Amino acid sequence: MNPNIRNIIFDWGGVLIDLNIERFIANCNKYGIELFSEGIASIGKIEFLKEYELGNISTEEMRKEMRRYSKHDLSDSDIDYLWNSMIEDIPEEKLKLLMSLKDKYNLYLLSNTNKLHWESVSDKVFSYRGLGKNDFFNKIFLSHEIHLAKPDTKIFEKALEEAGLRPEETLFIDDLPTNCEAAKLTGINTVHYTPGEELSQIFK
Repeated sequence: MNPNIRNIIFDWGGVLIDLNIERFIANCNKYGIELFSEGIASIGKIEFLKEYELGNISTEEMRKEMRRYSKHDLSDSDIDYLWNSMIEDIPEEKLKLLMSLKDKYNLYLLSNTNKLHWESVSDKVFSYRGLGKNDFFNKIFLSHEIHLAKPDTKIFEKALEEAGLRPEETLFIDDLPTNCEAAKLTGINTVHYTPGEELSQIFK
């Protein structure tokens, strides 16, 4: 671990919280929604989902678009169930790790996520020993709230500016190489994390 690091920025999905994209795709196929044949990469290529992640369309508009592609008559709760079925949980050992890291570093969360995912599960998955999401992080940056998304370098520049961070003192951890490469362009140190690996090894 670089001894000059004072700040750590975590990605959410794939780094802290586990995702089950295969289950999500299988559930969508049951309802006749065949948009996601390329797996998680499909999500980033579908225009209305990109706009939803950026906060440029509402949850109601996202549901309307999902209905257009379904061969079934889907209710709001059906769509919410499908959309949230890709999300699992944050393993307890990662929450313990965050608690231990807070004694040494300033912690931040920077995530490409959407309103439905965040509002549906964030309180639950960060609930630990009486703590909540705002207890783990100095500040949380979400794409749908700030209307910027990785790998746009502007999202990293905004995080650095708003949190008052020096890029050379900051480490960003993400599961997508393209996002790490974008962060490097702003001078931030990066680690490409592979889901399933032991996250704590980064800090040894």
